[in-house]
Amino acid sequence: MTQLCRNSVLSLLNSFPVNAHAGLLLTKGLTSEPEGKQKQEHIEKIARLNASDIYLEAFNRWKAATINFAHTEKTLAGRLYIGVTRDNALETGVTVSHTYGMPIIPGSAVKGLCRSCASDWLENEEASAYLFGNEPEETDEAKIEMGGLIFHDAWWVPEAGNKPFVQEVVTVHHQEYYGSEGKQEATDFDSPVPAPQIAVQGSFYFVIEGDSAWTKLAIRLLEKGLEQRGVGAKRSSGYGYFSEN
Repeated sequence: MTQLCRNSVLSLLNSFPVNAHAGLLLTKGLTSEPEGKQKQEHIEKIARLNASDIYLEAFNRWKAATINFAHTEKTLAGRLYIGVTRDNALETGVTVSHTYGMPIIPGSAVKGLCRSCASDWLENEEASAYLFGNEPEETDEAKIEMGGLIFHDAWWVPEAGNKPFVQEVVTVHHQEYYGSEGKQEATDFDSPVPAPQIAVQGSFYFVIEGDSAWTKLAIRLLEKGLEQRGVGAKRSSGYGYFSEN
């Protein structure tokens, strides 16, 4: 078994506080390669984490700094998978703030959702080009136009008693079918194999910066997109959708 940590830090990992940095625990918080129950127990520890006082202060400062920008606060109807394919020892991930370790929805994902909604709901191509920029077929820098808005990362909202992370399970029913070279047939008699995952719950604070008339339009696209299309992974299974206002 490969040891992933120095002996001098093992005691810290075995008793980390409830406001520890989740990003560090996901990538560097294991003492050895996770197997079965050990992986599940590690995810359970992360699911017990609370937002730190430092994050609460940073979040309040961010809200105060963006009070004059277009913003909205949306609550997940269920749970969110975001950044699930990120490389780490757990083989399951979640996108978190590099500084604070709390969940975020990257601004690129927010912009992508709005752009997808605009392509179906807005008939004015010039408006879409101003909101999101263009995508020239040729790689000619002279033809590239940047959008007129800035889509910031969405911050997780720290609320009393709420925890950002939650344990999930994806069950593989046909292990022999997926793993065998001969592709053994999948049947209803196969034993399910639970695979521990980590997801996000709660609310997020979204900010779009730019001209007020255009940001109002972008916020409307965002809110309806979050409710009707969702964001992140596994949306076909009901993840990543937000409640209506």
